[in-house]
Amino acid sequence: MLLAGLCIAGAASAQSPVLAVIKFQDESGALPFQGGAGRVLTNMLTTELAARPAFTVVERQKLRDVLEEQALSESGRLSEGDNAKLGQLLGADYLVTGTVTAFEENIETKVTGGGLFRRGKVEAVSQGGYLAVDLRVIDAHDGRIAYARTVEGFTEKKVESMTLEGGSFGSIGNGPDARATRAAVIEIIDFLECAVVTREAACLAEYAARDARRVEETRKAATVR
Repeated sequence: MLLAGLCIAGAASAQSPVLAVIKFQDESGALPFQGGAGRVLTNMLTTELAARPAFTVVERQKLRDVLEEQALSESGRLSEGDNAKLGQLLGADYLVTGTVTAFEENIETKVTGGGLFRRGKVEAVSQGGYLAVDLRVIDAHDGRIAYARTVEGFTEKKVESMTLEGGSFGSIGNGPDARATRAAVIEIIDFLECAVVTREAACLAEYAARDARRVEETRKAATVR
């Protein structure tokens, strides 16, 4: 009986935490015609989390059905009581949500050569992308925020080009850089694996050190009046 009890305890400890990704709010103004950067990040994060064996992710349709049935919001603006209720209905351990607070990408487009019957060239040069997310990880059992941190995604300089045919061309390099969003998503997932799965002191200390460096760099960059 003791051995059976130990086996059951071991299986419970090895069970992956269940996460529900609530739609991230978007205050950056990026991608206004595609639902915003928050929608893009939400979908990307859900897919990437589901691909990690360390997590079990609530299917998006099930989440929508529960939210609609209970007349709750998918925006992430839920009360503590609503968070706990939603977690219970979904069987989730944590609700993952947040706000996209900034997106920056400096793109310069150049058109060279070309004419009515001549080939030309369009070149779009991105000096790099930046995306900032205020992440909130909510304990779905009591509705309280278990973890909160700012996550940033960066990309390097990128050049895209295409050939013009007869003076006509399509758009290139439009909208937020998906690579910056993907970088932020990977950073979020790595943090979640550290915070809610392994909970190792070393990785938690590393994330705390990163946050301290970010705060210090922001403080130095701020203008003192």
